[in-house]
Amino acid sequence: MRERFEGIVLFKRKHREHDALVKIFTAAYGTKMFFIKRLEKPNHPMGSQLIPLTMNEYIGTINQEGLSFLTEASTIQFNRLVQSDYTVQAYAAYISQLVDSVVDDNVPNLLVYELFKLALALLNEGKSPEIIATYIEIYLLKGFGVQLKWDACVICGAKQQPFDFSIRQHGVLCQQHFSEDEFRLHISPKAMYITSLLAQIKLEQVQTVNVSQETLAEIRRLMDEIYKEYVGIRLKSKSYLDQMLENDRKFIQILKRDKPTEE
Repeated sequence: MRERFEGIVLFKRKHREHDALVKIFTAAYGTKMFFIKRLEKPNHPMGSQLIPLTMNEYIGTINQEGLSFLTEASTIQFNRLVQSDYTVQAYAAYISQLVDSVVDDNVPNLLVYELFKLALALLNEGKSPEIIATYIEIYLLKGFGVQLKWDACVICGAKQQPFDFSIRQHGVLCQQHFSEDEFRLHISPKAMYITSLLAQIKLEQVQTVNVSQETLAEIRRLMDEIYKEYVGIRLKSKSYLDQMLENDRKFIQILKRDKPTEE
C-alpha cells in the first residue's frame, strides 16, 4: 500500500552503477532507508527532492524491515541558503548526523523531527549556525542518556553566575564552589552564560546575537568536552567542521599579519 508522508533527507549514497540509497527522516515513520533506481542518472524526476537537508512530501511504500521505495515527490522546503553557503551547510550537515545518531531507525520521533525541521528553517533564515548547533547539541544530550544540570550550582543550588562546568559533577558550579573540582573546565563566564541560557529556552526563542569569535570558541570547547566525556561519538561532519573553522582562523591571522600599517 502506498503512503503519503513528509520527510527530511539525511544523506544519499551511490548503490551499484546508477542507483542510490537515500536515508530520510520521516515525520510518521522515523528514519528509513529508500532504494531509488537510476537516481545517479541525469534528470531523475525526483532528483531535487532527494538532495540532503531538503524537506519534501513523498508517496511510496514503507516497509518495516529492509528497504522502502518512493514513487513520487514534491518539494516543501529547499533551504536555499543551507544549500549555497558552505559554512551554513557544514553546520547543517553536522546537526543532521547528530540527529541520525540519536534516533533509532524505523521508530517515529516527532519531537526530534520537529526540532530538526525548525533548526534547518532558522539556518535558512540566516540565524547564527554556531548558536543553533550548540542548542541542538544540548537538547540531544538526553537522547544519548546524558542528564546535566545547567540552571543552578550542582553543590548548593545557587543560580547566581558566574558559573563554570564540572565534568565530574555533571553540571555547573557557582563561584563559591569552584574548589569542589580542581579539573573544572575554566570556561569563560560569557560562554557559560550563553550555554546555560540555551539549555533553558526553546529553539524558536534563539535570536541572532553578536558573539565574539573567542566566546564561540569557548562554547565549542565546552561542548566538545561534554560530548567526548559523556557521549563518545566522533562524527565525520564534525571533523570537517572543525577543520573548516581552523582554516578560517588561520586565514584571519594571515590577514591580520599582512595588514598594512598606517604611516
